Amino acid sequence: MKAHSKNSLLTCLLCFVLAAPQARADLNYTVSWVGNTFPGAQKWVQQDIHAMWVTPDGTIYTNTGWDEGGREVGAYKNGDVIGKAGHTHGWGYGGGSAIAANSKYIFIAQVMGNEGGGLKDENTWPPKDTKWLGLSRRLKTDITQAATFPGGKGGQGDTLKESFLVVAEVPEKSKFDITGLWADEQRVYVADPFHKQVEVYDAATMQPVTSWPLEQVGPMLMDKAGTFWILQAGEAVTPRVVRYNSDGKMLPQQITFAPGVVPSAICLDNQGRLLVADDGPNQQILIYANVERQPRQIGTFGVKGGIYSGVPGQVGSLRFNHITALGCDGAGNLYIANDGQSGGGGTVLESYRPNGSLNWRLHGLEFVDMADVDPAADTEMSTKEEHFHLDYSRPRGQEWTYAGYTINRFKYPQDPRLHIWSAGTWVRTIQGRRFLFVNDMNGEYLQVYRFNPAQDGETAIPAVMFAKRHVQVEGDWPPHQPQKGEWIWRDANGNGAFDENEYLSNDGKDTSEAQGWWVDDAGNVWLATENAGVRQFPLQGLDRVGNPIWDFARMRVFPKPAEFDQVKRLRYDAAHDVMYLGGTKGEQKNQHWKPMGPVICRYDHWSQGQPTLSWQIVVPYEQGSHGHESCEPMGFDLAGNYLFVPYTGASKAMGIPTGHVKIFNATDGSSVGAMQPPADIGEIGLQDIRECLRAHRRTNGEYVVFLEEDWKSKILLYRLRLPQ
Repeated sequence: MKAHSKNSLLTCLLCFVLAAPQARADLNYTVSWVGNTFPGAQKWVQQDIHAMWVTPDGTIYTNTGWDEGGREVGAYKNGDVIGKAGHTHGWGYGGGSAIAANSKYIFIAQVMGNEGGGLKDENTWPPKDTKWLGLSRRLKTDITQAATFPGGKGGQGDTLKESFLVVAEVPEKSKFDITGLWADEQRVYVADPFHKQVEVYDAATMQPVTSWPLEQVGPMLMDKAGTFWILQAGEAVTPRVVRYNSDGKMLPQQITFAPGVVPSAICLDNQGRLLVADDGPNQQILIYANVERQPRQIGTFGVKGGIYSGVPGQVGSLRFNHITALGCDGAGNLYIANDGQSGGGGTVLESYRPNGSLNWRLHGLEFVDMADVDPAADTEMSTKEEHFHLDYSRPRGQEWTYAGYTINRFKYPQDPRLHIWSAGTWVRTIQGRRFLFVNDMNGEYLQVYRFNPAQDGETAIPAVMFAKRHVQVEGDWPPHQPQKGEWIWRDANGNGAFDENEYLSNDGKDTSEAQGWWVDDAGNVWLATENAGVRQFPLQGLDRVGNPIWDFARMRVFPKPAEFDQVKRLRYDAAHDVMYLGGTKGEQKNQHWKPMGPVICRYDHWSQGQPTLSWQIVVPYEQGSHGHESCEPMGFDLAGNYLFVPYTGASKAMGIPTGHVKIFNATDGSSVGAMQPPADIGEIGLQDIRECLRAHRRTNGEYVVFLEEDWKSKILLYRLRLPQ
């Protein structure tokens, strides 16, 4: 964070005085969290797991390409976090999709880049326009420490000295990844996707020994006979598990699969049986016996259909959801990494006894996520894809229970959450029915989902979508959309798919620059454009399927008030016809492109044509700060008689150690106080979502405030009481 000049600091402090003349010093609140088993300062469960290695004593080592907090490589045992490797997050380093170990070393598949050519050292980073696929070798006694070897790369920046093996140098923009890796006491076997072969290295010297050709290599393992079982899956091959000897000769035993089976992970149990995770509609683990002679399937593990069986989306034991990795220990306990998610943050790491009973389960469920409670039942909380039960009487961090996963990728493959990176959530009741409103990180779209519990269980069914312009994403999605301009799609036939004749367009025009979506309690949709006024889409009721109806023909546009240069956020109190707007004016503007701007105004009698300005404030912020860590308001939310304003970043000048929430009185704009996390939660991540906070006043008078917290894979839950 850059230091202030005297003038900018004076202006910052002046803003504080204007906005907060009556700040309370006795604000009493508690801070908890939802979605992660641990609070975050020292321990948290990583947001995703792409690979894992399980030792005979049940120690688990995991790997993933990215964890916001830097736990790309984690260590777990007996349902607890016991470590992280570090040096996998920045300075060119990333995580990966494979991991292995022997008695001395941990071998971590990683990608080494040069940050667009900015990192330059031939002994540490690849040449410009390339990246390295390779292995980082660590000491098993301390996985944070390098196990150096002659010719190893690394040493500059936050890389470990002489401990990275380059397996392949590939084009910078290519999507190659090491997905197959195995180690024993003498050798390390690495799937090289670029050269389409398995590379064999000496485990002590890391010098090449031999190689053999093989395409589409996924997870691999060695059995007690010293032969390899390798999962092959990809566009170039029909999915199968093949067997090779250690010299690269293909053996006759192999496993092919029935149509619909999508093999995603393999392991051997302590009985020598081969287990194969099926990520197809069955969401089960297939069990094969007699593998050394003639493999045959003898059973399955887990409920057929996984999380989609019975009540679709209902969370429970043996109801798997997108298995990404498997492992077994010497006692026969099975370890399963589930990663059901649409944009990061879906870890359910669980262990089962051989009889199928649960040992333990860990969660790391949230990334770029926001939550809201059901207005009809504030013990029910939803994110963009999860449903939680809340019990406010339980201890901090234990108030939540993961109850449901609301995406059904098999039944509704055109669900927008599967195609665009979604983020925040609002829950609304319209004509007695519950609806889930989902926005994306930057306020480009607004998605609406309905529920039919009798037929679809926990699943949120795509119902309506607002798009400000033609959507351009990979693949032909959504089909049949207008070629130009903004549109509204409504699922007229109720099948959850984007069919022809289900779109409304607005004369082929794009929406003016805007990011401030909002849905009021009456079901009206609002959009604050920056310079072209405030839009309202009045609710027109529900159609025969149960989808809400909005259209362009009945859209109202309210002029931008003179108090703003740009309007970026809004909240409308439909019961009292009061509008709150946030944005910029003159020098009072946002320092980084995501935040709202520091100006907030209240207008009474908004919809009557001549709104009255009730008050205007400039909330405190650090002028002159730059980048994503700028300490300034991201937005605001309204609950009861208070505005809750989230801040991203820290500010030494303002005495703010990490992201926090300021509170203002909605009647006069006066400051009430501020909240920040305690030591066991520690520093929190920067807010990435334009709508990164949700506040709610419970029927008992308590306020609950949810705040985005990407860094340690959770959502913060503030609880407090305020005068009514």
